[in-house]
Amino acid sequence: MSVSRAEFLASLEHAGRVSQTSGDQWVCPLEGANSADGQAVITFSPAASVRLGGLLELPRARVTIRFDGGSAQARASFLRRFEIAFQRGGG
Repeated sequence: MSVSRAEFLASLEHAGRVSQTSGDQWVCPLEGANSADGQAVITFSPAASVRLGGLLELPRARVTIRFDGGSAQARASFLRRFEIAFQRGGG
């Protein structure tokens, strides 16, 4: 993802009831029918930024989501919320 840690944290707040488990790892319980107490484990790993055209520098990070339990529907619902939380406007 092209996101700084600060931007990531600000957007993550909108993805659901997220709690930090360690420095760069968070857990979010899955919601919905048959979630069976599943959770999404989200890990943020900073990466080297990339420079475009000499003037624009973009932050980068590897963000992984691992699901522990939960139904396919609950996982898909979480991914929709996560995608919406990280959408950026463009012009």
